[in-house]
Amino acid sequence: MALVIGFESSNRRFQKALESGWDDSDPADVAFWLPDEARKGDRILYFVGGRFRYFVGFGAVESNVRIGRSGRWKGLEYWQTGPIKLLDTPVPGDDVTAATGFVVPLRRSVVPRELERAVWKSARGLPLVQVERAMEGATSEARSRYRDPRLRQTALQLANGVCAACGVDYTKSSHGLGRHCLVVHHTKQLKDSDQPRETKVSELAVLCANCHMMIHANPAKAMTVAQLRSKLRGSRRSR
Repeated sequence: MALVIGFESSNRRFQKALESGWDDSDPADVAFWLPDEARKGDRILYFVGGRFRYFVGFGAVESNVRIGRSGRWKGLEYWQTGPIKLLDTPVPGDDVTAATGFVVPLRRSVVPRELERAVWKSARGLPLVQVERAMEGATSEARSRYRDPRLRQTALQLANGVCAACGVDYTKSSHGLGRHCLVVHHTKQLKDSDQPRETKVSELAVLCANCHMMIHANPAKAMTVAQLRSKLRGSRRSR
């Protein structure tokens, strides 16, 4: 069983297929084609390329390749597939590349075997790594504090693009590019201790850049996320 990419280069064709209820009577209108290597039992990730470059759904191959015998499909290869399960929020291809190393596909293709598990999860917006706690705060020769990247990745994936203070969903901003404005904030500051300490993922808050700057407006003492959230709500009521 392999993981294959169902590829569509045209966002317009993808939208038309959605509106028509995935009508496959005319090969020219069919969105997403599978690689020649696709076989029964393979899993599918559906990717729209071009300027869009997002993973939009997933499914499974239910037959080996077949050859059409009549009508517009006569002589053409096709596969029987299960229903396309669309994602609630499309996942940027660049995010999957950053998380897994899988290069954004330019055509229908097969995912390398060693990347299958990570790509399958990442392209559906699922956490790759669940780390609940890790040791942080050790001082390097450059006097910087060590931060465990697995904790950061887990916090970002659990936040699902939403700022913990202002509540804005940045997955819906600029076709999902807004999620790159999010940062991971330590509610228990590492600088407050001279020794490494265990950090729990529950002690991390994902914030947009604006909220993070406001929390640290007073460099001597950071505001809590709850305090900033209260101030933001108060400013909205006063308008």
